[in-house]
Amino acid sequence: MSTGPTTLPESGETRKRGLRGRLPRLRDARIRSKLALILVVPVAAVIALATIRLISTGEGAVEATRIRALTALSLDVSALTQDLHRERMTAAAYLAAPGRSADDYNLRVRRTDERIADYREERGRLGDVPNAVRTRLDVIDTHLETLNNTRQEVLDRRQMPVAAAALRYGVILNDLVSYGDVLAQLPGEERLAESRRAVAAFSRAKGAVAEEEAVAYTALVGGRLDEEQFSSFVATLTSQQEALLAFSLAADPAQRALVENSVSGDAVGLADRVSSDITRSVGQRSPLVSAADAANSIGAVNDLMRWAEVRLQESLLADVEAARSAVIRQAIVESVLVLLTLIIAITLAVVLARSLNQSLRRLREGALSVANHDLPEAVARLQNINNVGDGGVDEIVRQVRDPIKLNNRDEVGQVALAFNVVHQEAVRVAAEQAALRTSVSAMFLNLARRSQTLVDRMIGELDAIERSEEDPKRLARLFELDHLATRMRRNDENLLVLAGADSAVPRRDDALLVDVLRAAQSEVEQYNRIEFGTVDTDVSVAAHAVNDVVRLVAELLDNATRFSAPNTTVVADGRRIRDYVLIQIEDRGLGLTDEQLDSLNRRLAAPSTVDVAAFRLMGLAVVSRLASRYAIRVELRRNVEGGTVAQVTLPAATVVLPTQRGREQIESRPRQPVAEPSPLTPAGLGDPLAGGGRTATLTEQWRTSTTTTPSSPAWSSPVEARNTAPTVRAGGGSLTPTSAPEPTPVAPAEPAPTSGLSVGSPTVAYPTVDPLPQRQRRGRR
Repeated sequence: MSTGPTTLPESGETRKRGLRGRLPRLRDARIRSKLALILVVPVAAVIALATIRLISTGEGAVEATRIRALTALSLDVSALTQDLHRERMTAAAYLAAPGRSADDYNLRVRRTDERIADYREERGRLGDVPNAVRTRLDVIDTHLETLNNTRQEVLDRRQMPVAAAALRYGVILNDLVSYGDVLAQLPGEERLAESRRAVAAFSRAKGAVAEEEAVAYTALVGGRLDEEQFSSFVATLTSQQEALLAFSLAADPAQRALVENSVSGDAVGLADRVSSDITRSVGQRSPLVSAADAANSIGAVNDLMRWAEVRLQESLLADVEAARSAVIRQAIVESVLVLLTLIIAITLAVVLARSLNQSLRRLREGALSVANHDLPEAVARLQNINNVGDGGVDEIVRQVRDPIKLNNRDEVGQVALAFNVVHQEAVRVAAEQAALRTSVSAMFLNLARRSQTLVDRMIGELDAIERSEEDPKRLARLFELDHLATRMRRNDENLLVLAGADSAVPRRDDALLVDVLRAAQSEVEQYNRIEFGTVDTDVSVAAHAVNDVVRLVAELLDNATRFSAPNTTVVADGRRIRDYVLIQIEDRGLGLTDEQLDSLNRRLAAPSTVDVAAFRLMGLAVVSRLASRYAIRVELRRNVEGGTVAQVTLPAATVVLPTQRGREQIESRPRQPVAEPSPLTPAGLGDPLAGGGRTATLTEQWRTSTTTTPSSPAWSSPVEARNTAPTVRAGGGSLTPTSAPEPTPVAPAEPAPTSGLSVGSPTVAYPTVDPLPQRQRRGRR
């Protein structure tokens, strides 16, 4: 189980979205944003609907106010109609009597002007009105502006007959009466609309009676009633009957009762007899009724109808005012209710959303804390536990605190409770794995120690047999067994590393970098294929890291020799770069693919737990474990000339740099293919390893000075031990091999494979091999 912080992996859909331009999606939004959307959309919809309703109610209130103003204006229009009709009758009487004074006419004109002033004042209070009403009012205003001209002509009596004056006044009166018809066509409440139609119909009937009075007076004042005048008189009667019929259809019982009670009696009977007399007087020289009597009788009916009209209009205005008040009151009530509803809904939604958001936020913070801190830290602590007893797992689980503390009983609280249980179970599994790993490590340690003891005893027995054996063939077979025993010993040491134990006794003294490389070379089976490039001789490796650095480099060298062609060389360089040391191991194998390099570098950067892969790639696992102890960086990269380059970066904590800047280097010898050497090597070499040959530790004689003379006891590399090997110079001096007779060549025990690093094979990537042949190992003892 990983001990690092857990990061959420990027899904394939997320990567595709990034390629498409990283367009935002709703499902990727935060919970707060989603809750805001959940609240905003319905609230916006409610507000929109409420606004529409309030606007409709407001428009109804405005319309009711407009209807009320127009209805109030109708009272002024009807009063102006009545006064203008009386002015018409006065003008007709004034024109019919040439010697009559104009005082009565002037008095009527002043009264009419007062009515016109009232009408215009009320007209000015109107705001926006319907187009039909505005058109009718504009026509009325235009005709009223021409009224003064008509009056002046009446007063001047210049070619102004009675019929012409009555006609001019009649045009204006028709426009005034038509205002009621336009008002009746406006939309609104059905009951009020019917009342407006009834009042408008009664106003037409009244206007027809007034027109009847004017026609009768005009016809009778000339002393003779012809057919044309009679036709006009009959038309007024017809209009009157039609208007009364329309009124009876539109009026409610109260309105009909008011009219029936008001327009009745002797005045109505007298007007009917006058109408009959006028009808009988057609074509006669002397009418049966005079003009004054006809005007008075019909005028009496007009006055009765005017009184009923005023009552009807006042009742209509009261109804309109009541409807307007009801609409305004409804608008206010609805506005208050909508406002209260919105406040309550928004408050409740915000409270619930805030509670849910806080619960989700605490759940998220707890989950992220567990994923990024608590669980990795708990797993890391458990991995560092050396021993977990039988009751230790339960004790560890009991000590785990709940990462999410929510007392909610809803779904969020249930998720938090389930997450706490999952966290405890994860810690339990980690504790059990830690106990299992501890047991496995202990098993590795015990098995490796036992096997190491047996292998050491076997190597000792082989040494004793080799010292007494004189037959070269048997000795070669013994050397092969010695190689196998050494490889078994290295496997045991690798098991110790994987088990977390030290495979050698720690050193007290530092070791030169060149000596560390030589010690690592001596641990490799095909040591004679290893060459040194540029190596700084004034740089040392710290004592506490010498053994592990030697083993780490040896594993890389062994891997480079095993997975490259046997006729190629492996070059090792060691150079100081600022405050760290860079070791490069270069081979000429087949190389690795990019996927293999990435996989191997990831394993080298982060040591994995002991599993099947660790045993399949034991060398890789050992290098990763050793590098992680000292923060050493190991990286594989492709060689431009073919093969693979392993880079080992030793940090400042593992190296000892000289105080002086002087730096001496081992010059690289020419890189040439070498043949497979004989396992028989000269005896009497200096001992390059301490500790019984089981570990890659160095002795003091490995600190070869740069002023070593040929007579000094210098260590010779395995390659230089041969008589045919060239001399290796170290800082101007030379290291020469000790002369010895050349034994009979023996075929190599195990030819090196010619393939590069492999990832899938059980014998790939950093396998451990036998170090020096037994003759050299025996010399080290």
